[in-house]
Amino acid sequence: MAAVLVAVASYELGSRRAMKDLRSRFDAIESTLSDSNFPLNSMVLESLAELTQTELIGLTETGNVTTSTVSLGGGAREQLPELVVRGGSEAAGTPVLFAPDEDAQHYRAWSFDTVESRLRQDRVASVVVLFAEEQVEASRRNAALLPLATGLSTIVALSSLTLWLTTRLVRRIGKLQRRVEAVAGGDFDSPLSDDVSDDVADEIGVLGDTVESMADQLQQLWKQINRQQSQKLLHQIAGGMAHQLRNSLTGARMAIELHAQERGIEDDEGIRVAIHQIELSEDYVRRLLLVASGRQDKDRPASVRTSLDDVRTSLSPIAKHLRIDLTWELDESLAESMIQDGPTWVAAVTNLIHNAIQVSDHVTVKVRSPQQEMLRVTVTDNGPGVPDDIAESLFEPFVTSKPEGMGLGLPVVQRSAEYLGGSVRWRRENDMTVFELDTLLQN
Repeated sequence: MAAVLVAVASYELGSRRAMKDLRSRFDAIESTLSDSNFPLNSMVLESLAELTQTELIGLTETGNVTTSTVSLGGGAREQLPELVVRGGSEAAGTPVLFAPDEDAQHYRAWSFDTVESRLRQDRVASVVVLFAEEQVEASRRNAALLPLATGLSTIVALSSLTLWLTTRLVRRIGKLQRRVEAVAGGDFDSPLSDDVSDDVADEIGVLGDTVESMADQLQQLWKQINRQQSQKLLHQIAGGMAHQLRNSLTGARMAIELHAQERGIEDDEGIRVAIHQIELSEDYVRRLLLVASGRQDKDRPASVRTSLDDVRTSLSPIAKHLRIDLTWELDESLAESMIQDGPTWVAAVTNLIHNAIQVSDHVTVKVRSPQQEMLRVTVTDNGPGVPDDIAESLFEPFVTSKPEGMGLGLPVVQRSAEYLGGSVRWRRENDMTVFELDTLLQN
C-alpha cells in the first residue's frame, strides 16, 4: 500500500512539475513572439520551433493559417479557432489535446495573441504552440522518477529494517516463551540468553529480567515448601522412633540397674557411664517427642566444659572401639562460659563428630572463640569428603551418601545452630573435611 501511494503521489507530482515546465516554456515563447517586430513567416517559425522543440502555427484574426511548422489536415484546421478561444495566455489552464492529422502524433496546444496584430505585415493575430505528447509524457516520467525512486528505496529500507527488528523481536519472544514454559515445568535454573535479558534494556529485556526474578522466587519458594514437607515428615519419623526408643532405653536402664544391684557393683565406673549415657539418650528422646508434637523444651543452660565432657563421654568409647585417633582441643578460657541450651549443643556436636569417625581414622575437635560471645567447634577429619552430587543440599533432610543412613543428623545440626543463634558450614581443605559450628555464648 505504501508503494502504491508513493507511486501515485510521485506520478501526480511529476505531472504537476511537467505542466509547470510546459507553462514556463510557453511563457518564454509568448514573451518573445507576442510583441516581436520581425515577421512570423515560415522560416522564422521553423527556426523557433527547432530551438524550442515545439510546433508553431500562425493564425489571422479570422482563424486562417498564415504559416505552420506541422502539416494540418482538414479537421485540424477547423479546430484551430476553437484552440485560440479556449487557450490564450490570460486563461492558461491545462493545454488542449490536439491532433494535426489522424495518423500524426498528438500535441498539447496553448495559444497567445500578438500585440497590435492589425499593424503587422504578416497578419498574424495569434500563435498556437504545440508540445508533443511524447515529450510531455517523458517530462512527466522524468519529474516523477526521482521522488518515486526515493520513496520506493525508503520503503525498501524501512521494510528491511522492520523485518529485521520483527524477526529479532519474535526470536526473543520465542526464547522468553520457552523459558516461561520451562519455569512452569519446574526448571528454575536454565538462564535466558543475553539478547533477551539484561544486555538489551528494552521492554523485552525488562520482561526477561522479571521472568528470571520470578524463577528465582519460585525456586526459593519450592525449596521452602520441600523443606517444610521434609521437616513435617522428619517430625513424624522422629515421633515414631522416639516412642520406640524410649521404651527400649527405659528397659535397658532398668536392666543395668537391676544387674548392678544383684552383683553389688553399683559404684562400678563402667556401670555409671552406661547409665549416664542411657539417661542422656532418654533425655534426647524426650526432646524428640516434644519436637514431634510441635513444642519446644525449656532451655537448660550449661557450661562449655560440662557440655563437652558429655560429648567426650559418649563418643570416646566408640572412637576407641573403632581405633579412631580422636583428639580434643579446648580453649581453657572458655571452659566456664555458658551455652544457652546444653543438650541442644551436645546433640549438634555429637552428630558432627559421629559422622567424622564413621568415614575416617583421624578426627580433631577444636573448641575456641573466634570473636567475642561466639563459640566455634571445628571438626576436622581425613575422610574422602562429601560427594559432589549432594554437596549443595548436604543439610537438607534425608540427604545422605551412606547406604544405611537416613540423612537426619546434619539437619539436626543446622536446626540446633540456628536455635542457638549461629550457623554451620563445611569445606574441603588440604585433603581434609572441615565442619564449623558457630553458636552464641550467654553473658
